[in-house]
Amino acid sequence: MRSHFNANPLPLSPFQNLNLSVTSSMRSLLCLLLFSLICLPLQGEEEKGAPQPKVKKIGENRYRLGLVEFDAKSREISIPVAVNMREGGPIEYLLVHENGKVHESILTTAASPLDIQIAMKLLKYKAGNGDVFNKLLPPELIEKEGGKKEDRGDTVFFGFQAAGASKPIPVYELIMDGEDAEAMEAGGWIYTGSVLEGGTFMAEAEGSILAIYIDHLSLFNMTRDGADLDDRWGARTSAIPEIGTKGIFRIHPREIEAAK
Repeated sequence: MRSHFNANPLPLSPFQNLNLSVTSSMRSLLCLLLFSLICLPLQGEEEKGAPQPKVKKIGENRYRLGLVEFDAKSREISIPVAVNMREGGPIEYLLVHENGKVHESILTTAASPLDIQIAMKLLKYKAGNGDVFNKLLPPELIEKEGGKKEDRGDTVFFGFQAAGASKPIPVYELIMDGEDAEAMEAGGWIYTGSVLEGGTFMAEAEGSILAIYIDHLSLFNMTRDGADLDDRWGARTSAIPEIGTKGIFRIHPREIEAAK
């Protein structure tokens, strides 16, 4: 079926459950892990004392890393976001950093993609491409260069709760499928985890967090039909609040209940 969207690009605009505090040995292990992963040693810090970890405990099972909050028991991650666009298309992302490709994303955030990545690792989510990007390969190269489904990263689900709303909604409800002008079908995304290039974590450099049109630099990608089409998806105006509306974007290990 033909897409409802103009294919021309839009113009550019100017860690299994982990109890982090059950036993002293677990706390010691956590301290070591945090030190190795997320402390920031600098030259001359020896005279000033040990560097301080960025992770802060804010509740019995809750922790904060920059603007990212996560729950060690439920493995839920929460990120502050804002509505960036609510109509039109095509779009290639559902969430990007505010310095990323904002011209083609419904939501934006000031939270660091690297902090999201660290939270995912601390909560033991598994990253991996598997066959997610096979659709970008010509058929004759899939067997030679493509991945396998069993090597995919963990499937995760996302919810968006606008300020003042009583409950979150699954984020696929925010996306319109240009094939039939209806909401995107239910389902999760794959945690692919982005890549390092020349020592640079590319999700951080590009600001790419949740891709609708598959992107190997993004932290999360989808496997639905049409993930390889950059002109199929748009913003579903009826489900998206006004531009600028703030809210919370949640990463879940299981699907959340769809809005009634």
